[in-house]
Amino acid sequence: MLNIRDIQGSDRQEFFQMAKEFYGGPACDHDIPQEHFEATLQECLRSKEYSRTLMLEDETGVVGYFLIGITWSNEAGGITIWLDELFFKSSSRGKGYGTQVFDWVEKEYPHAKRFRLEATYSNERAISLYSRLGYKELHYYQMIKER
Repeated sequence: MLNIRDIQGSDRQEFFQMAKEFYGGPACDHDIPQEHFEATLQECLRSKEYSRTLMLEDETGVVGYFLIGITWSNEAGGITIWLDELFFKSSSRGKGYGTQVFDWVEKEYPHAKRFRLEATYSNERAISLYSRLGYKELHYYQMIKER
């Protein structure tokens, strides 16, 4: 059984290590500076209003993390939960934990109008999971401007 809890300051090293692996794997097409990990940790320790980082644990200890963003969407007509990062250590993949995380987030935010995520096209395993859980492709071309 998977335990899902909010990140604590004592999780810093483990979170940073997993986030570095996340950004070096098939889920992302670029790396980010470690300062971003620290900023994320500090924001999630400060407040859960806009972002939460959740530590995922089983009987062996921490097996992954889940980062969500919380926003309002006029298009969706209410709260949108952005499922930003979901990472499992290699030894914990294929155990049904991903499905448990998605079940948890829908129960945690019962009034959310939309759950949104993104995936690199090469991350076929994740896309397969998302499709099985009812997620559909959103035909938007996404753009960003970094500051």
